[in-house]
Amino acid sequence: MEKDKILHVPLLNKKWKIFAYFLFPAPILAIVILSLLEVKLTGDAVSDLGYAFWAMGAIILILTAEEKEDEMIKHFRLQAFQTGFYWLVWGLGFLIVVHVLGNFTSELISGPKISAPLVMFLLSSYVLGALKYQIWKSNQIDEHRSK
Repeated sequence: MEKDKILHVPLLNKKWKIFAYFLFPAPILAIVILSLLEVKLTGDAVSDLGYAFWAMGAIILILTAEEKEDEMIKHFRLQAFQTGFYWLVWGLGFLIVVHVLGNFTSELISGPKISAPLVMFLLSSYVLGALKYQIWKSNQIDEHRSK
C-alpha cells in the first residue's frame, strides 16, 4: 500500500513553512486590496476568506516535514488526524447548540455561520495542535530521560 501513488502523500519541504506563516495574516491584505477595488463583501464572506487562508496555512504546516522525520512522527501525524476529527465533532456540536439556542432567544447569541472554510479551519487547527502537542510531549519525555 505504501507504493500506491493515490494513497501516498508526499511531505513538503521545510521551506514551505515560510509560505504557510504568510497565509495567516494574508486575509487582512486580501480584504484591504478587495476594498480598494471596491468589491462589496459581506461579513460572512470576510470570515470565510479568513478561515480559508488560515486553514491552508495550517494544512501546509501539518504536511511540512519535521527536522527528524521517522516512524514516530508518522505515527504522531496519524494520531493527530484522528484527534482532530474527534475534536471537530465536538466543536461542530457546540456550534450547532449555539445556533439552536440562538433561535430560541432574542438572538443575543448566534455564533459564526457554519461553512466549509470554517470546518476546514477547525479541523486543520485541531490536527496541527494535536501534532505539535505530541511532538512537544515527546521532546519533554526525551529531555527527562536524558537527565
